[in-house]
Amino acid sequence: MSNEVRARSREVLRAEFADAAATFCAEHGFDQVTADEIAHGIGVSRATFFRYFASKEDAVVSAARSSAARDGTFAQRVAETADAAEPGTTVWAIMRTAAEPMIDTAETRGDPLRARIRMITDVPALKGHLASQRRGEQSAVADVLRERLGDDRAARALAAAGVAAADLAWQEWARTPDSKLRPLLDAYFTALGDVATTKLG
Repeated sequence: MSNEVRARSREVLRAEFADAAATFCAEHGFDQVTADEIAHGIGVSRATFFRYFASKEDAVVSAARSSAARDGTFAQRVAETADAAEPGTTVWAIMRTAAEPMIDTAETRGDPLRARIRMITDVPALKGHLASQRRGEQSAVADVLRERLGDDRAARALAAAGVAAADLAWQEWARTPDSKLRPLLDAYFTALGDVATTKLG
């Protein structure tokens, strides 16, 4: 087996273990379980767990990163939507359309994802990672918009507002049983839409 194949296999296993660990923590309470208990709960030895992760925080953060990579970044979807948009389409409409795949994710993963989002936003050590991830998303979306608008301030402001609208919708969805993500996205994007009407040329 080549080193490249071994590395790929290791990353696949790491992603699977991370996802299982994050689900276990969300179900049992992040602060209530130890790394040893997580390892036992997901069916691996303590040694195997620590071969892949430095800590339980590392496992949950790895799960979040793997999920984001699997689903595709918001910036990528903004770029694709912008490239396919008709001239005169507002940037705000483009970002709302780019958020559409999030709805499929919410409907497919349901309550386990709600529990995971609540855990990440409630645990300080994990919330710090979420904030860092959001900053990275804003920067990436701003880069996409800057290329198309030629206006750095507008690009950064619109990126921050778009990422915030999506994040607020996710958080309300996670904390509201039986809610649907689509109307929440619509509500938050509409609430901010009046101040985000910059158009593509």
